[in-house]
Amino acid sequence: MDILKPIRIILLLMFIYGISQAQLSPGELSKPHAFLDGIENCNKCHGFDQKLSPDKCLACHIYLADRRKQGLGMHANSSYRNCEDCHVEHQGKDFELIFWKDGQEKFDHNLTRYILDGKHLSVKCRDCHQSKNISQDIVTKEPKKNFSTTFQGLGQECTTCHADEHRGQISAKCSTCHTTAGWKSPAKFDHASVKFKLTGKHITIACDKCHPLIVDNRSEKDKDYLKLTGIQSAKCLDCHKDVHNSKFGQNCEGCHDTDGWSNVARGQFDHSKTRFALLGAHSRVACEKCHTPGKPFKGLKYEKCQDCHRDYHKGQFASRLQAGACEECHTVDGYLPTRFSVAAHAETKYPLQGSHLAIACNACHQKELLTGNVETIKFKFADTRCLSCHKDSHKGQLDKYVSKDGCEFCHAVQSWRQISYDHSQTKFPLEGKHKTIACRACHGKDEKEMKFVSLPLNCSECHEDIHRGQFVLESHPKTECSRCHTSADWKPEKFAHNRDTAFKLDGAHLKVACTGCHKQTVDSGKPYIKFKPLDTACNSCHSDKSIQGGKS
Repeated sequence: MDILKPIRIILLLMFIYGISQAQLSPGELSKPHAFLDGIENCNKCHGFDQKLSPDKCLACHIYLADRRKQGLGMHANSSYRNCEDCHVEHQGKDFELIFWKDGQEKFDHNLTRYILDGKHLSVKCRDCHQSKNISQDIVTKEPKKNFSTTFQGLGQECTTCHADEHRGQISAKCSTCHTTAGWKSPAKFDHASVKFKLTGKHITIACDKCHPLIVDNRSEKDKDYLKLTGIQSAKCLDCHKDVHNSKFGQNCEGCHDTDGWSNVARGQFDHSKTRFALLGAHSRVACEKCHTPGKPFKGLKYEKCQDCHRDYHKGQFASRLQAGACEECHTVDGYLPTRFSVAAHAETKYPLQGSHLAIACNACHQKELLTGNVETIKFKFADTRCLSCHKDSHKGQLDKYVSKDGCEFCHAVQSWRQISYDHSQTKFPLEGKHKTIACRACHGKDEKEMKFVSLPLNCSECHEDIHRGQFVLESHPKTECSRCHTSADWKPEKFAHNRDTAFKLDGAHLKVACTGCHKQTVDSGKPYIKFKPLDTACNSCHSDKSIQGGKS
């Protein structure tokens, strides 16, 4: 008996079965559907027309079937009713069942009805689509499913992927406060929606200043959280230290508001109840200017201005009757304008008179720097003479007068132009017409260049010699006008023809006008009266005919 015959028959049957399977099946199923291999399972997916039936797919994919009925997700869209459009089978056990038309990275997630925006745009697919994030609903309905490869089963709640940072203190609906732009800034949270409304400085304070960090070491990446509930906020002192040590009670709002501790509500705190009522400029001074950090509110010195204010005048008024007390000149309304009046100035060693009455104080009392670069204003002067303030416009020409009597020798405080100088004290006393001439006519029209010394005394130095040098003598190289004229006018009142000339006037000549003999002539284009030399012969003026006729 052939003992190998049964074995050969079995092998032959297996070979025939394999050939028949290859002829009936289009290819091997993928791993997720491997349990459906075998000709006896074809009708579990295909109809009698051999086409794939979506309804038979959904008979196994119960979770997806329920979502389609509810109109949820991408598969509820009529464009995605045919499973084989995206899921192709019989391509081998390692074939990827999902067909990505443009590749997985370019998949339009909006089709799932969960729009990706903000930080979600940069997240990789599998960062969210992980088995640990899948809902219990799909696990219950499809327990045999390979949850490590599926893209289904994620909820749209933030806590599907993200841990509850707040540990259940508030609503788990993160979108109430946060956006997908980032967790750190709760952009949508409105503190006005809770019992403690944020105003003033509270608006800019970081959350963790009021909400303490609680360490619970929940995980390696999440070891702490902010305490959001149960924060005491009924009183300011629940958070803030009482720097006044209960001196003013527990009601901080009585003086302060949330705009800042330094912004004391002046309308609420009445400083007049203290021993130092705030008046004038003091009412506008910030509290911390006097009540500096570390200083007590009580016991501050205030009897004298200098208890707070430094002596800007550096003791210049210490010798006065009130020993330099500020209130002698100033008021609490401000340092300027001062109370120091013209009448008060009259009591000093330098009373104000004349034009000085109209001069601003700082024209004389100017700023100066003392040793150590300390600034003050000069009020005490070692010298009160004019030249200590005014520039000598005469450039020392009159020092012999000024050094003795000062500028007052000529000028008055009413005006520089009000001059009372006695010209008779000079070598040139003013007489006649000279008394009516303005000083500048002789001393120069430019105030900055006026000349007072070494001026010539001869008339011709100022006046033009209209006689063209006819009366210049060898003993006097310049015309001596005073021989004929006086300072009263230019008439030759002192001239005597019979005394001063070689031609004596007598007879009919006494009646002849000067111009009868002294005619006008022209020299170099300038006319003048010729006085000398003249011909004294009779016929130089009279013709022979006139002489013979007895006419002169």
